[in-house]
Amino acid sequence: MIALGVVLRLLVVRAQGFPTDVGTFEAWGERIAQVGPGGFYEPGYFSDYPPAFLYVLWLLGALFDGEILRLAVKAISIPADVVIAALAAAVAWRHAGRGPAVAAATLWSLQPGPIFAGPYWGQVDAVGTLPLVGALVAAGARRWSTAGALAALAALVKPQFGIALGVIVVAVAIDFVRDAAWRPAARVIGAAVATAYVIAAPFYGLDPLGVGSRLVDLVRSASETYPYTSLYAFNGWSIFFDFWQPDEALVRYGALLLVAGLVVSCAPLWWRRDLAGLLAATAFAAFAFYFLPTRAHERYLFPAFALLLPFAAARSRILGPYLVLAAGFATTLYFAFTRYQQIVDLRAPDVLEATLFGRYGQIALALLMIATAALIVWRLARGEARLDSDRRYELALAAPRPTWTLPPGLGLGRVPSRGDLMVALCVALAVLATRGYRLDFPRDMYFDEVYHARTAFELLAQREPYEWTHPHLAKEIMALGILAFGDDRVIGHEVGLGAQTLFTVTNDGIRLTAGDDGNLYVRDRLGRGGPFARTTDPPRALAATDGRIVVATDRQVCQLAIPVPSSRTGLRDPLPFDRCLVSPFARTLGLAIGGTSVSLASAGGLATWKDFTGDPVVYQGDLVAATAKADGSEVYVLDPKGNVEVVDTTKGSVSRTLSGGGPGSAIAYALGPNRVFVARAKEPVLDVYDLEGGSHEGVPLANARTGAFASGVTALAVVTRTQFLYALADGRVVVVETHGASPFAAIATGATQLGIDGEGDALVAAGPTGADVVETGRHAFAWRLPGVVFAALLAFCVVLLARRLFASGLVPALAGTAIVLDGSMFAQARIGMNDVYVGALIVAGWYFVVAAYRPRRSATTDILIAGVLLGLASATKWAAFYAVAGVAIASLAVTAYAYRRGRSGSGGALDLAGVPEVLARRGVALAGLNAVLLFVAFAVIPVILYVGSYVPWFGGPTIPFHWDLVELTKQMYWYHSGLTAPHPAGSPWWSWPLVLKPVYWYFGSSSAGDNAYIYDAGNVVLFWGGLVAFGWCAVAAVRARSVALGFVLFAALVQYVAWIPITRVLFFYHFFTALPFYLLALAAALAFLWETGRARFVVGYIALAGAAFVYFYPFISAQPVAGAQAGMFFVLPTWTYDCQFYPTFVCNVALGGSFSVGALALRLALALAVAGGLALLAVGIAPPLSERLRLRASSEARR
Repeated sequence: MIALGVVLRLLVVRAQGFPTDVGTFEAWGERIAQVGPGGFYEPGYFSDYPPAFLYVLWLLGALFDGEILRLAVKAISIPADVVIAALAAAVAWRHAGRGPAVAAATLWSLQPGPIFAGPYWGQVDAVGTLPLVGALVAAGARRWSTAGALAALAALVKPQFGIALGVIVVAVAIDFVRDAAWRPAARVIGAAVATAYVIAAPFYGLDPLGVGSRLVDLVRSASETYPYTSLYAFNGWSIFFDFWQPDEALVRYGALLLVAGLVVSCAPLWWRRDLAGLLAATAFAAFAFYFLPTRAHERYLFPAFALLLPFAAARSRILGPYLVLAAGFATTLYFAFTRYQQIVDLRAPDVLEATLFGRYGQIALALLMIATAALIVWRLARGEARLDSDRRYELALAAPRPTWTLPPGLGLGRVPSRGDLMVALCVALAVLATRGYRLDFPRDMYFDEVYHARTAFELLAQREPYEWTHPHLAKEIMALGILAFGDDRVIGHEVGLGAQTLFTVTNDGIRLTAGDDGNLYVRDRLGRGGPFARTTDPPRALAATDGRIVVATDRQVCQLAIPVPSSRTGLRDPLPFDRCLVSPFARTLGLAIGGTSVSLASAGGLATWKDFTGDPVVYQGDLVAATAKADGSEVYVLDPKGNVEVVDTTKGSVSRTLSGGGPGSAIAYALGPNRVFVARAKEPVLDVYDLEGGSHEGVPLANARTGAFASGVTALAVVTRTQFLYALADGRVVVVETHGASPFAAIATGATQLGIDGEGDALVAAGPTGADVVETGRHAFAWRLPGVVFAALLAFCVVLLARRLFASGLVPALAGTAIVLDGSMFAQARIGMNDVYVGALIVAGWYFVVAAYRPRRSATTDILIAGVLLGLASATKWAAFYAVAGVAIASLAVTAYAYRRGRSGSGGALDLAGVPEVLARRGVALAGLNAVLLFVAFAVIPVILYVGSYVPWFGGPTIPFHWDLVELTKQMYWYHSGLTAPHPAGSPWWSWPLVLKPVYWYFGSSSAGDNAYIYDAGNVVLFWGGLVAFGWCAVAAVRARSVALGFVLFAALVQYVAWIPITRVLFFYHFFTALPFYLLALAAALAFLWETGRARFVVGYIALAGAAFVYFYPFISAQPVAGAQAGMFFVLPTWTYDCQFYPTFVCNVALGGSFSVGALALRLALALAVAGGLALLAVGIAPPLSERLRLRASSEARR
């Protein structure tokens, strides 16, 4: 329990805490390290702490700085908490036995108050409480000198901890009065004075009187710092006068009450001065310091809980009120902390603010705490101040509980057979098939693909990585996928395009060309077509959109509906233009079409027609080229100097100028990253302008993958579907990912012009001898396919892990089915992010840890493989370190269990005291060698793999900001810990199993009114049932002593609990690494129902889950649905984007939108039809399958 408490504290120590308190401690530590103790308390410098604690800060300030110092300061209380728990357990063990000792350690280690006040808040009350309790234990053992020294030390940490010294002095004074025993008093007072002098003299000088005077002044000054009724102490003053009210008229009454309370607290010492009496009297004094005076802080009650620990653990009549008071204390700490909203990052929910934290709630909470403390005082004073265990409590602890007997199928599993491998393979293939279908939709990047997949392209292009905040192994794997499946090559060649002075391609693949003779030609992908129109003057520019062609000469701009290419085969008579408009300029350079607007670029300026009617909006200026935004609201024009002017097409004026590049020859706009790309005229460089930030970057086309270039870029084209840029330079088409401006591939061609066949996913590069057709639609498939493969690996490993854990073959089948049918498993597999990679590697790592207990060949090999897999997972995402920590905790637990049974070293592969099996076979019997193996496997190997994964980055062109690895790691941590800004898609950790806030990833719409969505949403049937199943597994693991169920719970909680204390904004996808084990727990619970005669329920449940998967399939897959029907998928109000959890919960109670009953009925009918088919199939095979599995499980259980 102490180890678990340490883990919980380490998890919260990373939180921001209370910046003012933590920053003050940091400043004190750095100051004393610089000026020494003698110069610390100089006049005018604020410090209200006595000298003892400053020694700790001195050490930390001398050793650390920056973030490490902050974490060290926040972790100060952890060692003190460990010793307090151990000390209380030792006292309880000595007087009451093992059970109360364990209870005492558990109460302190898991109590929320000390965790919140210490490593979360950053306060140090535990540091002062430790010598306070130690002094009383020493006094109870009649070690008076030690008691006096420790009591003085406690008082010099914080003055309020001087209550121990006061109680001990009163006790020895009573001994002197009653028994004339002067030595205890002399030893206590002498040790206390000597200790105080030794601690304070370096700060105040060697004069004893001066030391005493300075200490008294410090205490007086500290007491006058906050002259208010109550500093969030829930006492009587807070009830009658509220918090933080001036107390000039009340402070004397409070002081008199405190003195009276301290006198009453010490009164029982007249009759008894043993350890129990000393602990009780000091607890009474702690109550007095909190409840009686004004100016009491919210944490003044802290030491009382340590003092009462032995009583709460041993006496049943004290335990109840102790727990109530502890819960109330933790609540008051939370209340006090969240009052400082301008400082801290924690907010209380609105419902709590309106109820318990409202004025009446405050009064009720204060009354509850006063009454509970009074009850504890009453019971201790009436005979419960004893350290021996009361009989009723002993019986309650010792009462045997009937153990559960699980069905044979939930017994321990076996080494997977060939048949099990086939089941796992079938599940993996099902994952590949379902996730691989339409994997390349959407074609462009969505959600965090603009970070992860973008960085994969940057790695290929040897660019500085944009996404450096996670380890990059997943991005390296995506880069390999791009190389293997990107298909950047010429896939065809077309001839017979007619004259090729000008060339363009429509979105539906129609090729349009124009010659100097004025003839316009139309052809389809098969080459069918011919001439269809003729201009009176030589054409200078050609463009096409929405079934119409626009052609410009030096005198006019004409428009014509594009004919069906096959209709012009063999015809020569030209069609008349639908409309021609006069150009206001003399020399035409190009056309730019955006929305319904047509912009004519010329050497003298820009003319824009809305709907190709009326007079144009004219901008005057020298131009080289122009391109338009997709909606036509802006046109980006390139001037001869290389500047980009952003022209407002409604006004004909420049809204801003983008500068920094050189003279260019072509310009293009990419909507996805909202960037403008300019091709330098005389060098192979792209000038990239970010329209949101206004930044500029010059990107060379040349790198190790594209080669060198002898000339500049002559043409640019952006693929609308994918938002990839294609640049024509020096006989090659260079492929550029636009979010990161990463040139990553070059394709040889003889073309001079570029056109985009959108629906055909092709770039048509036209030249004198025809056109090369280049594939453009494979990139999304390429960077996402590795994720699907890893999702299949995850499913494969989950099935085999289930087989290792459970005797029944039904559990693996159910686990695999759940993975196939879960929406989050589906969505995560299909996006270019790192979660599916780390999830698969974590599950695979745990599989080999479990396999080491029944190895196919060698347990040592399995452990080393597990270390490699978790190391690779750590190089993918830091969440894998939770699994590594889980292995460490499991090793400690296994070792302790074997030791407790008197069989140290017999705990198997994770027993630290054991011997690796390969050495044991050779006769080596040196205990503890297994610890070396585990350290190598789960510490050395992961570190080597993690650091080694960065080797290609450092010292090369892709080094991020030229940092070293240590500095990079710091920056990564600071980045993630600083993500506290509210986000509409964020959700707290407790909401994840309920699927209260799926993460919105993608929205796309078509001109036909269809919408496409991708939400990371779990299957509600599986998730909500899984919550019940998880609770059942927790009970069953304990009651039936099931190692397999215990492991499933442990592995899930290791990945889940770590997120609880984290204060950054969290998202539903952070649950993903725990999800495989969550679904495995569900499978185990369903197998229990199956084997206990409820097979039909299991069949119905799985069928219902299948129906939910089919129903929500468009919601997670980007399958187009009618836009008016999209609201049927928002089954909870919290799923809408208007419903937010951060910083406080705000939600519109309305559902996602209106939709027709007919559409809903059709959707439900389809889902239920699939469910019915699954149910009928399962019912048909259920009886023989159930009997077969039962017999096999029984056989394996006997074996």
